[in-house]
Amino acid sequence: MIQELGQQALAVAADVTGLGRNRPRSVGAERYGPDGASVATMGQANYADVSDMGGTIRYAASLAGGAPHSTSDIVIDAQGRAASSATRLLTADGTLRRTVQGIYRALALDPAGWTTDGVAQFSLAGPDGTPSHVAEMTYANERPARYSLVNDTSGGKGAIASRLEIDFANAVLVGTRLAGGELAIVRHAGPALTLASTARSILTAHGTPGRLLTTNYAEDGSTVRQRVESDYGGVAFDAHGKILDGHLLVTLHPAASNTQVLTLFRFANGKLTSTRVLKPGDPVPPSREAAPAKPVPGPWQPTRAPDRTRRAFRADGSLAQVRDEWLSSGRAAPWRSRVTGFATDGRTVVRVTDVDYRTAQLATDGQPIGGTIISIRFEGGVRSSTTRVEY
Repeated sequence: MIQELGQQALAVAADVTGLGRNRPRSVGAERYGPDGASVATMGQANYADVSDMGGTIRYAASLAGGAPHSTSDIVIDAQGRAASSATRLLTADGTLRRTVQGIYRALALDPAGWTTDGVAQFSLAGPDGTPSHVAEMTYANERPARYSLVNDTSGGKGAIASRLEIDFANAVLVGTRLAGGELAIVRHAGPALTLASTARSILTAHGTPGRLLTTNYAEDGSTVRQRVESDYGGVAFDAHGKILDGHLLVTLHPAASNTQVLTLFRFANGKLTSTRVLKPGDPVPPSREAAPAKPVPGPWQPTRAPDRTRRAFRADGSLAQVRDEWLSSGRAAPWRSRVTGFATDGRTVVRVTDVDYRTAQLATDGQPIGGTIISIRFEGGVRSSTTRVEY
């Protein structure tokens, strides 16, 4: 969730990058789940408090069904880059659930405006303002590298209850989208932050858990207490990557015994509905068959060569981005553009953004002065967002 909020703040700040010098009246965005079809959140950004010197973007997001999700104030600098954010996470009835403060000044961006290296920092508090967690997301070589979450139950007095670390070294990432591989997860707990557990989260092509292999340790931090295998093959996930329905099969292997305990957890509508320990000989539910892929439109395919092409290169000379533009019949204003982002090898496509100017009103210099620009972004071939920029 915290990683998603950071990416959302960076994306909101970048939503109008390259679309023109004039500030929009508002920006509406739909962000999609791992399948590229299910809507995760819908948001509306207001740029009234933004000038050429920077300012604050006000962003309100709701869930696909319309329930409130969050409100954010995102501070951007004169280059349009996110510097910080303050987010209020809301319950379904709109009451405050948690606050999250984000700091992004330590992030370095490539020529295309995407994060290359650095650390995004977050601080979390409960609805009464009491600090609860601090988190960091570290980027390296244009990809997430490590995430850490520290639980502070002392009310901000410095005592740490636990620390969770997630290593992305063996994850398959296309841009910022998880597309397989595995995550290494380590948890420390207690006053001395003793090793409590290690885990391997083996991911599906959609970036959701397939299996979770966990080793739990005794209080000395070295003696294995038990091993746990969680099989998510019977689970369906929602657009946020949370369990929606189906069954989760958890196998417990105590270190001091040759026996194993199988527990079946059943879910419906995002909630746990039953828990049952299986006896020897009880049938084990089979894995779910993969749901048929929902139809999702792909990037626009031009029928002729672009009228203009602009390229951006990294400091090492590798190609970072290509912006192809098709101009109107009078060749005075853009009609359509396609922005292609490349991995650090300068060849592998990681994202494509289709920008449609056909419903926008453009001045003679090509700058938007009215109407709407529609931008659809794809990461690793999967639709990630649709943005409507109104002038």
